[in-house]
Amino acid sequence: MRAVSDEDRFFLPNLAEKIFRKNGYAAILPNFEYRPEQEKMAFACAQAFSADSNLLFEAGTGVGKSLAYLIPGIIAASRWNRQLVVATHTIALQRQIIEKDLPRVRMMFSNCDALSDCAGFKSAILLGRANYLCSHRLKRALAEKRELFNTEETAELERIAEWAAFTQTGLMDELNPSPNPEVWSWVNADSSSCTPKNCADGTCFYQRARKEVASADLVVLNHSLLFALLSAGLGVESSSPGVLFPNDMLVLDEAHLIPDVASEAFGISLSGYGVMRELMRIYNPRKKRGLITREGMAEHFDKQVVSDAIAAMENFFAQIRKDFLIERDTVRLSSPNWADESALSHLDCVARLLDTFAQNAKSDRLCAEFRDYRRKIAGIKNSLEDCIYLGDSDSVYWLESSGDAKRGVRVNSAPIDVAPILRRHLFSRESPVVLTSATLAISGKMDGFVERVGAEGAEKFICASPFDFNSNMRAFLSTDSPEPDKDTKKLDCSCLCSSIEKLCARVAGGTLVLFTSYADLNKAAKVLENSELLRGRKILVQGRMPRGQTIMEFSDDGNAILLGTDTFWTGIDVPGQALSQVIIARLPFENISHPLLEARMDRALALGENPFQKISLPSAVIKFRQGIGRLIRSARDKGLIVVLDSRIISKPYGRSFIDGIPTNRVERFNSKNIDSIIVPELEELGILNLES
Repeated sequence: MRAVSDEDRFFLPNLAEKIFRKNGYAAILPNFEYRPEQEKMAFACAQAFSADSNLLFEAGTGVGKSLAYLIPGIIAASRWNRQLVVATHTIALQRQIIEKDLPRVRMMFSNCDALSDCAGFKSAILLGRANYLCSHRLKRALAEKRELFNTEETAELERIAEWAAFTQTGLMDELNPSPNPEVWSWVNADSSSCTPKNCADGTCFYQRARKEVASADLVVLNHSLLFALLSAGLGVESSSPGVLFPNDMLVLDEAHLIPDVASEAFGISLSGYGVMRELMRIYNPRKKRGLITREGMAEHFDKQVVSDAIAAMENFFAQIRKDFLIERDTVRLSSPNWADESALSHLDCVARLLDTFAQNAKSDRLCAEFRDYRRKIAGIKNSLEDCIYLGDSDSVYWLESSGDAKRGVRVNSAPIDVAPILRRHLFSRESPVVLTSATLAISGKMDGFVERVGAEGAEKFICASPFDFNSNMRAFLSTDSPEPDKDTKKLDCSCLCSSIEKLCARVAGGTLVLFTSYADLNKAAKVLENSELLRGRKILVQGRMPRGQTIMEFSDDGNAILLGTDTFWTGIDVPGQALSQVIIARLPFENISHPLLEARMDRALALGENPFQKISLPSAVIKFRQGIGRLIRSARDKGLIVVLDSRIISKPYGRSFIDGIPTNRVERFNSKNIDSIIVPELEELGILNLES
């Protein structure tokens, strides 16, 4: 690995300028438009890569941030023999990078003498092991199918085997319909038996992908996998530079979501169903088969050890539900020893049993599988003990109902403050880390986000969108929409739905309606689906089909109404008239009764800070900015932002939300003058539905 000279450190930023300046090298790309904001971002990223420094860059919609970090990053990776790692939150952005951006980058490199040496760069997608088929585990499962599967499961195994004969990637997502999870668990690569030694013949999809990742200049993965790997200790050793790979360069796009993803990855989440599933893979008393019955190794006593553990854990989770979750769906744990840990001794017995089986296994592969499950069971026991004893004073612990009809139980923990964790794993690694998003700042300042992620020493830049929002966007704020009931926190949907009906009917094109709760969303869906005003319009409701399919149908229809919550506030990219209006039903404050948010607010209070100003408001403003960012996705887009939560007008904190609206064409309206205020603006924008 070649050291970066002082000359190189100056060369890369200067080269980035030559590429992105007006009439620069990038001008050879089809449909390329010079944007000074993109030039500024590319220069800043090149400086960070050259100097091994950290960078936070807010880039408004339309800046072209992916090319701004990909091009200097790939040049640095190619010429300095370093890996560029790009982590995104959404699959949509990953696909944009792989399918759209990288071919453009390669085309530019190939047609530019100054960059042609980088045209042969290699890229790879890094996915979790469980996503890949292991050909050797498949062969073993086929050979032992009578011991492992019933008739229906055997048919599924054979379907997977047929698919394996022609798939190029071995990725689970290619299988349609999706594979049976129980059968897939026996053939995927998430096992210590899937190793370069055991799978050395080149047929294993995971081992092939692993080699591609090892030799790639650019590696693309998602946030969840990145932090899961770091949490499991699979990053670079603390004594060496690098985050995920030695001396790598890391870019985290959609970075506004990092604190929440990291909290989940560095915490604990165990469901009763999940624990039972792992035990029953070892031995299922009902089916009378499992890992320990392979090759006839299990005696009656061995099976009874696992059966007793299953019964003990069923009782353990049933008792938790009875003691804590009959009247509430979520309960924060404040005192240790809240559950009887004696049931966990059965997990110890299973772990010892698996140790014995591993020692007596007839092959290295089978030994590895026994040791895998031994680690899983020991990990479950240790995690449950940690939760029972509330072992980490810097974490919050809670129980919640889960599964169908909320009859399951999940035990959780999460760090209250992820900043020290991210500071250790990301920002003190002597490798460059770039965080970018369209929404990192509040009222033009990043201080809150910087503190939340522990990036105090990073360079910070904010570049506004190059789009003409004043010409193409109108924002309307309701002055008389109902506020949530102070006691129940619920919303009166009758008035809300009346406004949504009128707005959807008046606008030519699609409307995205964003809610903050599934209850409000489902109430509104019932009203809108029976609306005479909206007869004949396609109404799509989150949760009724996969997210990607929902967005695709919305985009293809061109005149649909999409009702969404939670994840639909971010990551939707629907340009053109298919999305002409975004309606925000309620300002997106998080549920303050959730244990993690409650713990963060308690901590802020203990530090003498205002919990609302410190925790609740910044998070809501960032999500609000993400929501309105769904509207204008290209320079030609036009449309309306409508906020049907009068708190944006009536409360002092409303100014923080209004500041996040990128147009100065902001007007107020009420339920009586909605048409007289909004219709003229629709006519001016050219998106008035003349048939309404």
